[in-house]
Amino acid sequence: MARKRKKKPGKTETLGDRIRRFRIAKGLTQAELAALIGVPQQTITYYEVRGVSPAPELLVGMADALDVSTDILLGRKKAPERSGGAAPPSSVQRQKHLKRLDELPPHDQKAVFKIIDALAERRAKSRGA
Repeated sequence: MARKRKKKPGKTETLGDRIRRFRIAKGLTQAELAALIGVPQQTITYYEVRGVSPAPELLVGMADALDVSTDILLGRKKAPERSGGAAPPSSVQRQKHLKRLDELPPHDQKAVFKIIDALAERRAKSRGA
Protein backbone atom coordinates (compact mmCIF):
# COMPACT_ATOMS: atom_id res chain seq x y z
CA MET A 1 0.00 0.00 0.00
CA ALA A 2 1.39 3.37 -1.00
CA ARG A 3 2.09 5.86 1.73
CA LYS A 4 1.15 9.46 1.26
CA ARG A 5 3.86 11.90 2.12
CA LYS A 6 2.70 14.83 4.19
CA LYS A 7 4.00 18.21 3.21
CA LYS A 8 5.33 20.38 5.96
CA PRO A 9 3.69 23.78 6.25
CA GLY A 10 5.53 26.30 4.11
CA LYS A 11 7.61 23.61 2.37
CA THR A 12 8.23 24.28 -1.28
CA GLU A 13 7.64 21.58 -3.86
CA THR A 14 10.77 19.53 -4.58
CA LEU A 15 11.90 18.19 -7.93
CA GLY A 16 10.75 14.76 -6.76
CA ASP A 17 7.30 16.15 -5.92
CA ARG A 18 7.04 17.66 -9.42
CA ILE A 19 8.19 14.45 -11.13
CA ARG A 20 5.57 12.51 -9.18
CA ARG A 21 2.82 15.08 -9.84
CA PHE A 22 3.44 15.18 -13.61
CA ARG A 23 3.84 11.40 -13.80
CA ILE A 24 0.49 10.83 -12.09
CA ALA A 25 -1.20 13.54 -14.20
CA LYS A 26 0.09 11.72 -17.29
CA GLY A 27 -1.37 8.46 -15.97
CA LEU A 28 1.97 6.69 -15.73
CA THR A 29 3.28 4.35 -13.08
CA GLN A 30 6.87 4.64 -11.94
CA ALA A 31 7.65 1.48 -13.92
CA GLU A 32 6.07 2.92 -17.08
CA LEU A 33 8.01 6.18 -16.80
CA ALA A 34 11.20 4.23 -16.13
CA ALA A 35 10.65 2.12 -19.24
CA LEU A 36 10.07 5.23 -21.35
CA ILE A 37 13.41 6.72 -20.36
CA GLY A 38 15.37 3.48 -20.06
CA VAL A 39 16.12 3.28 -16.34
CA PRO A 40 15.07 0.85 -13.59
CA GLN A 41 11.85 1.66 -11.71
CA GLN A 42 13.89 2.11 -8.52
CA THR A 43 15.60 5.09 -10.13
CA ILE A 44 12.27 6.90 -10.48
CA THR A 45 11.44 6.05 -6.86
CA TYR A 46 14.81 7.46 -5.80
CA TYR A 47 14.26 10.76 -7.61
CA GLU A 48 10.68 11.12 -6.35
CA VAL A 49 11.43 10.27 -2.72
CA ARG A 50 14.87 11.86 -2.35
CA GLY A 51 14.27 14.79 -4.67
CA VAL A 52 17.81 14.40 -6.01
CA SER A 53 18.42 15.93 -9.43
CA PRO A 54 18.93 13.36 -12.18
CA ALA A 55 21.71 13.64 -14.74
CA PRO A 56 20.90 16.22 -17.45
CA GLU A 57 20.16 13.61 -20.13
CA LEU A 58 17.75 11.80 -17.78
CA LEU A 59 16.08 15.07 -16.84
CA VAL A 60 15.51 15.84 -20.52
CA GLY A 61 14.15 12.32 -21.06
CA MET A 62 11.77 12.67 -18.11
CA ALA A 63 10.58 16.06 -19.30
CA ASP A 64 9.93 14.66 -22.78
CA ALA A 65 8.10 11.61 -21.41
CA LEU A 66 5.97 13.80 -19.13
CA ASP A 67 5.29 16.42 -21.85
CA VAL A 68 6.69 19.31 -19.82
CA SER A 69 9.76 21.49 -20.28
CA THR A 70 12.84 20.98 -18.16
CA ASP A 71 12.27 24.48 -16.75
CA ILE A 72 8.83 23.44 -15.53
CA LEU A 73 10.15 20.16 -14.14
CA LEU A 74 12.93 22.01 -12.31
CA GLY A 75 10.45 24.54 -10.93
CA ARG A 76 11.96 27.49 -12.79
CA LYS A 77 8.67 28.11 -14.59
CA LYS A 78 5.12 27.28 -13.63
CA ALA A 79 3.17 24.76 -15.65
CA PRO A 80 0.43 26.38 -17.69
CA GLU A 81 -2.94 26.08 -16.02
CA ARG A 82 -5.16 23.54 -17.70
CA SER A 83 -8.82 24.33 -17.89
CA GLY A 84 -9.66 20.96 -16.37
CA GLY A 85 -6.64 20.50 -14.11
CA ALA A 86 -5.18 17.01 -14.31
CA ALA A 87 -6.32 14.67 -17.04
CA PRO A 88 -9.76 13.29 -16.23
CA PRO A 89 -9.82 9.64 -15.16
CA SER A 90 -11.54 8.63 -18.41
CA SER A 91 -8.67 10.17 -20.38
CA VAL A 92 -6.07 8.39 -18.26
CA GLN A 93 -7.95 5.10 -18.64
CA ARG A 94 -8.16 5.65 -22.40
CA GLN A 95 -4.39 6.18 -22.58
CA LYS A 96 -3.80 2.94 -20.67
CA HIS A 97 -6.15 1.08 -23.02
CA LEU A 98 -4.31 2.46 -26.04
CA LYS A 99 -0.98 1.33 -24.62
CA ARG A 100 -2.40 -2.15 -24.08
CA LEU A 101 -3.84 -2.15 -27.60
CA ASP A 102 -0.38 -1.40 -29.00
CA GLU A 103 0.94 -4.49 -27.20
CA LEU A 104 -1.59 -6.81 -28.88
CA PRO A 105 -0.70 -8.80 -31.99
CA PRO A 106 -1.97 -7.27 -35.28
CA HIS A 107 -4.85 -9.74 -35.72
CA ASP A 108 -6.18 -8.91 -32.23
CA GLN A 109 -5.84 -5.19 -32.95
CA LYS A 110 -7.95 -5.66 -36.10
CA ALA A 111 -10.62 -7.44 -34.05
CA VAL A 112 -10.75 -4.55 -31.57
CA PHE A 113 -11.03 -2.04 -34.42
CA LYS A 114 -13.90 -4.02 -35.96
CA ILE A 115 -15.75 -3.96 -32.64
CA ILE A 116 -15.22 -0.20 -32.31
CA ASP A 117 -16.42 0.36 -35.89
CA ALA A 118 -19.51 -1.80 -35.32
CA LEU A 119 -20.40 0.04 -32.11
CA ALA A 120 -19.89 3.45 -33.75
CA GLU A 121 -22.05 2.42 -36.71
CA ARG A 122 -24.80 1.15 -34.40
CA ARG A 123 -24.72 4.42 -32.45
CA ALA A 124 -24.84 6.51 -35.65
CA LYS A 125 -27.88 4.52 -36.83
CA SER A 126 -29.67 4.93 -33.49
CA ARG A 127 -29.10 8.70 -33.58
CA GLY A 128 -30.42 8.95 -37.12
CA ALA A 129 -33.59 7.01 -36.33
